[in-house]
Amino acid sequence: MTNPMTVEFETTAGMRPECVKGLREILVACADTKLLLGYHYGEWTFGTPELEAAVASCSLAQAELGHVRLLHAVLSKHFGDDSNGLVEQRAGNAYANIAFLDRSIEDWAGFVAANYVVDHAVTRVLYSLRGSSFKPLRMSVEKMLDEERYHLHHGRGWFRTLAGRDDQRAALLDRVHAALDAIGVWFGPPGEVGDQALVAAGIKSENNAVLRQAVTDEVAQLAGSLDLSIDADPPAAFTGWQPETRRMALGGPEDDILFHLRGTKNEIYKLT
Repeated sequence: MTNPMTVEFETTAGMRPECVKGLREILVACADTKLLLGYHYGEWTFGTPELEAAVASCSLAQAELGHVRLLHAVLSKHFGDDSNGLVEQRAGNAYANIAFLDRSIEDWAGFVAANYVVDHAVTRVLYSLRGSSFKPLRMSVEKMLDEERYHLHHGRGWFRTLAGRDDQRAALLDRVHAALDAIGVWFGPPGEVGDQALVAAGIKSENNAVLRQAVTDEVAQLAGSLDLSIDADPPAAFTGWQPETRRMALGGPEDDILFHLRGTKNEIYKLT
C-alpha cells in the first residue's frame, strides 16, 4: 500500500522531471534485463542437466517475455515508447540490461548465476515498486511477483545442488561473483538523482543501494549455509556511469544475441 501522505500518480503528469526520467530508466532497465533473461532461459531449454530443468527453463523464458510485454505496455502508454523501437531499433550499446547477460551463457553454473542472482536483482526492484504511488504499475507488478517467486525457488535449488558437487563449486562461485559484480554496477551509485527522486515520491519504497545489498545478503546467507564464501562489494567508484544504460562504459548484448532477439532471419514473416 502507498503511504496515505504520498501523492498518487495516475500518469506521469505532476511528477517532477527527475522522477519521470528516473522511472522510465528503471522500467527500461528491468524490461531489457528480462528480455535477455528470457532469451538465455529459452536458449537453455535444450541441454539442461535434467529433463525437469528443461521444462523449467521453458517456463522461465515464457514468464520473462510476458513480463517484458507488461513493462513495454506501461512504457508505451506513459512514455511513448513501443516494443518495436525498444527491441528492433535500438543499438546494442543503448540497452540497459545487467551486463552478465551480454554474452552467451556457456555452462550450467552460469545459468544458475543468471537465475539466482540476476533474476533476483530485477525482482527486488519490482518489490520496491509493489506499493508504488505510480498507480499504473501496481497491478502489473503483482502479476510479475506472483511468477517470480518460483524463479527464486528454482535458482536457490540449483545453487544448493551445484554447491554440493565438488566438480562444480569453483565454477559456481566464479559465475556468481561475476553476476554480483554486474548487478553492483547496474544498481548504480549511491544517491543517484533519479533513484532518490523515485523514493522521495513514493514510486519506489527502497533505494538501489539497499536493493543491491539485499540481493548480496540473500546469496551470501545461502552460500554460508553450504560452506561457501561470497564476498561482493559495489564498485569503489562509478566513473562514467550512465543512468540510461546503467553502465560505466560502452557495452551491450552481442550482435548474435540481438540477431536472434529481433528475429532478423524471419523478418519477412513479421506481421505489420
